[in-house]
Amino acid sequence: MKFTLFFAALLALALVACGKPSAPESPANTENYGSTHEGQPAVGRNPLEE
Repeated sequence: MKFTLFFAALLALALVACGKPSAPESPANTENYGSTHEGQPAVGRNPLEE
């Protein structure tokens, strides 16, 4: 019984520590799809069909 109580308390603390989900609230920006992190077009990759 003590183990169950300990496990329940540990689970409750984990849920409190995690908080709410961290998903972005706004939709993704699709302007830079297919580009590098610097905004340059990707070279040597499979091009997207348009």
